[in-house]
Amino acid sequence: MTESSEAGGKPVRRKLWVIAAVLIAGMAAAWLAALLQPRTPTAPPSLPATGLATEDGRYLFSVTLHTPEEIAGLLARAEELAKIRRADSSNTGIALVLHGPEIEIFAKKNYARFRETVDRAARLDAGRIIEVKMCRTEMQRLGIREEDIPGFIELVPYGPDEESRLRRSGYVYL
Repeated sequence: MTESSEAGGKPVRRKLWVIAAVLIAGMAAAWLAALLQPRTPTAPPSLPATGLATEDGRYLFSVTLHTPEEIAGLLARAEELAKIRRADSSNTGIALVLHGPEIEIFAKKNYARFRETVDRAARLDAGRIIEVKMCRTEMQRLGIREEDIPGFIELVPYGPDEESRLRRSGYVYL
């Protein structure tokens, strides 16, 4: 190699290294900024517009992969929806179909930990505001037996099929 080719190659190589370093630093800064962003929980969707209400005011919550806090939020929404339900309706207006890991919240072994949520769901069920349904298929996958679940929960063979049945009978998703 001659001196001129070596001298000409070094500035190009140096420029490429500077560009690479700037790009890496920029990506690292963006990644760090994303990590430092405050993590505020997203607000639950607002109550349905009047156009979503069924004639009987029946709603369906499809519940999968929800945290205990999200389940508590769904129950709070159910209480709010109950306030706008037709007074003459004897039907339970809100169905919660549990068919994911949130089933664990309602397992008797976890009652002490989730007492407030389970008791609220039981009260709403007893008041005919909600009906809680749980997927047997997912229960089996999680190793939860029928006797491990509170008596107010209705067991259904397969959660997605139950959702379809409810939709055919007039429930709308929220």
